This record gives sequence, C-alpha cells and structure tokens, in this order.
Amino acid sequence: MRTLLYAVLSILALLIISGCGHDDSGLITGSGTLEATEVLVSARTGGTLTAILVSEGDAVEAGQLIAVIDSEKVFLQKKQALAALEELRLNRLNAVRLTRTARENLDNLAKKSGRVGALLEEGSATQQQYDDLETGRKAAEAQYENARTTLGALDAREAQLQAQIGLVESQLRDVRVTAPISGVVIGKYLEAGEMARPLAPVVTIADLGHMHIRVYLKESGIARIRLNGGAEITITAWPEKKFPGRIAWISDKAEFTPKNIQTKEARSDLVYAVKVEVPNPEGILKIGMPADVTLL
Repeated sequence: MRTLLYAVLSILALLIISGCGHDDSGLITGSGTLEATEVLVSARTGGTLTAILVSEGDAVEAGQLIAVIDSEKVFLQKKQALAALEELRLNRLNAVRLTRTARENLDNLAKKSGRVGALLEEGSATQQQYDDLETGRKAAEAQYENARTTLGALDAREAQLQAQIGLVESQLRDVRVTAPISGVVIGKYLEAGEMARPLAPVVTIADLGHMHIRVYLKESGIARIRLNGGAEITITAWPEKKFPGRIAWISDKAEFTPKNIQTKEARSDLVYAVKVEVPNPEGILKIGMPADVTLL
C-alpha cells in the first residue's frame, strides 16, 4: 500500500512540472499566467480625503496627483509656527543687543576694578572704593550671564520652531498623494469625504505596458537558455498570434516542485524560476491571462 502511494505521488509531481520542459520539437516550453508590476499607493498621513482625482481604468503618469487630504489643520499649524518664529527673531535681536551691552558694561567695570585695586595697593584708593567697584562688577557679570542664558534659550527655541516648521511642511507635502509610477489604476479603495489613515491604501497602479510571466524549468532546460534571450508567448484568447518576449531573469536557486511531495524520487525534481518580460504596447494583454511560453 505504501509503495503504491509513493508511486501515485511521484506521478503527480511529474504531472505538475510537465508544463515546463521540452515539447516534441525539442524546444524549451513553459506555462503560466500574465502578471504586471503593481504598486499599492498609500496615504502618508491621516485625514479626510477632500478629493480623489482618478477612477479605475484611468491611465496616470508618474508624479500625477491622485488624491488630496484635508490640510486646513496642518496649514494653521504652519501659520502659527511662522508667526511664533517671527516674534522670536525680534526678541532675539533685542537679546543680542542686551547681551552686547551687558558685556561692554562688565568689561568697563572690570577695568575700573583692576585700576582701583592697583591704587589700593599703592595706598591711593580706599578699600570702600574697591569694594563698591567689585560689587558692581559682580552684578554686571551676573547680568551678562543672564543675558547669555536668555539668548541661548531663544536660539534653542528657534531651532525647535524650525524643526516644527520642517515637519509641518513635510506633512503638507504628504497630503498630496501622487502616482509613483506610470500605469493604469486597477484598484480604488477610498472616495472623497472618507477618512484616510496613515499608510492606508488609496489606489493600486499597474504597469500594464510591460507584462511578465514566470515559468519553471528543470536544470536541463536552464542549460539551453540565456539571459536576454528571446521568447514567444501564446495567449488562449489569440491562439494564432505570437507575442515576443525577453528572458529578463533566471533564478540562481533551485527549488523543489511541488514542495509537499517528499518521496525519494520527487526530491530530484529541482526547477528554476525564469521571468519573461512581454511588451504590451496595445494594452490587449491582461493580468491573469493563461499563457504558453516558448524560450528561443
């Protein structure tokens, strides 16, 4: 019974990979379904969609505006931050003047204290005169340090506001959802007035002008093809028409097919993935169409 089961599983494995191999003419053939590069376009920030400018089936260009998210709140934040920055810069100018004045006053008192100190040693000045100048110098030094601290705090606040404005400007850019590639809208998930969450999908765009198909070959077939080699593709809908293709990628890693077959015989059935690109300038080829491939 066990031997019979192994035999059946081995036959099934051979049937699964029989679609990729050699035909009676010795050509390398394979089968699969047409695919396209699909990009899920998501909102980078959350908010209400004020407009969505495309519908399913629309052709779009890379960089084209797809949707707009409500930016009133973010714009108000930018306006407030700019007003705060303008006020801070005026305060900073005043703080710079006060710091400069405090420094000049400190320098003058330090010089006077030094001169009176020298006169005190000579007996030409009194201790009271020197003490009064030192008291004034220390007060001026404290005033200067306070002015420097205030200026430093204003500088730090300016840096914070600049960072805040940069963040808000980034958010304002994010409210514009644009197409990352040229292609056709094949999926639309939100409408104007609906809430978009950060990273929520808005549309899917597919590059239908450049289709591809993935087939799997045994090692013997891989040895007979080359990268950038030609291919002919036959579609069930147009059985008499040959579509040209190009071998765009050959996997460097073999894989078992099928993966759930664990018999000793099936373990030797290694296959390699091969990607064939198929131009679709007329747009007649569709995602999911079954296709037969002959590798030249």
